[in-house]
Amino acid sequence: MVIPLSQIDTGEKVRVVWVASQSDMARRLEDLGFTPGEEVMCVLRGRPGGMRAYLVQGAVIGLREPNSREIFVETARSD
Repeated sequence: MVIPLSQIDTGEKVRVVWVASQSDMARRLEDLGFTPGEEVMCVLRGRPGGMRAYLVQGAVIGLREPNSREIFVETARSD
């Protein structure tokens, strides 16, 4: 199932499907590692509507909720 990154729980691992931001922000997010196929995990959630921290490509990146709503991910499957 594809959902916005903002909806995942702390500790949940997902895979990026696409970034639906304006072109400048989409490029910035991709430069930070939010590229299709990349695995991402939420490591910290602030207050509702605030910042969240995600582990991507070995780095912890803080995003505002509006930006994390523009990154669409699929939940990891248990094999």
